[in-house]
Amino acid sequence: MDNNHFQETHNSNDNNSTQKQRYRVITGAFNDKVTADQIATEIKERYGLTVYVIPEQVKRSSSS
Repeated sequence: MDNNHFQETHNSNDNNSTQKQRYRVITGAFNDKVTADQIATEIKERYGLTVYVIPEQVKRSSSS
């Protein structure tokens, strides 16, 4: 999945009253996938929410 999948687009000229504003909750970043999966499972079980574990895009510094 690419990052664009998680970005929502909003057209400010759209006056359709049937559309409601939506908000996304991002819990944080974890050092490894095992920990991220454990937290995701806890959130799913405790709150019944849909949870996605996705890799964070990290910029690598160029070496000189």
